[in-house]
Amino acid sequence: MTAPLGLRALVRADYARFCVLSGKPVRGAWRALLGPRTLPVVIFRVASRLYHSPLRPLGAVFSLFNQLVFRVEIPARAQIGPGFVMPHPGGIVIGAAAMGVNFTCYQNVTLGARSFDGAYDLTTRPRIGDDVIIGSGAVVLGPISVGNGATVAANALVLADVPARATAMGVPATNRLRPAEG
Repeated sequence: MTAPLGLRALVRADYARFCVLSGKPVRGAWRALLGPRTLPVVIFRVASRLYHSPLRPLGAVFSLFNQLVFRVEIPARAQIGPGFVMPHPGGIVIGAAAMGVNFTCYQNVTLGARSFDGAYDLTTRPRIGDDVIIGSGAVVLGPISVGNGATVAANALVLADVPARATAMGVPATNRLRPAEG
């Protein structure tokens, strides 16, 4: 098992992936992290570190700031792997149990439980694999899994597992497997 990444390494991985997706060269300019497309991810990472430290209440303050300023609601205790990108943050609610490496989440997405869960019970929430893309306006609810390399299309309502490398689309979503790479 690999050791968890530190805050600086996570932020660098997130920013590097953002640069790759946007076709920009990866530079060490920290001022680029202050942009409206990258700062909400940095704020989440700081909130998460604070949540797992003796300064836990400060983590909640950072999460609240993210929600008020950027309309991005991610609990500080959420587990999101490196390479997290929100190309168009706004109206995003991420209440999943865990998200893997290279997770891309577009605007107006909701990931969470099917009914009110103020205790944030991880057994009632989705698990998102590695290299997953969740399209604009998609809703993923309940204790389901979205497999590695899967895509959830824009405005899809996902209530059942999505296999690896599949695309879920429609209301309610159906899965279509993509052909294997050759």
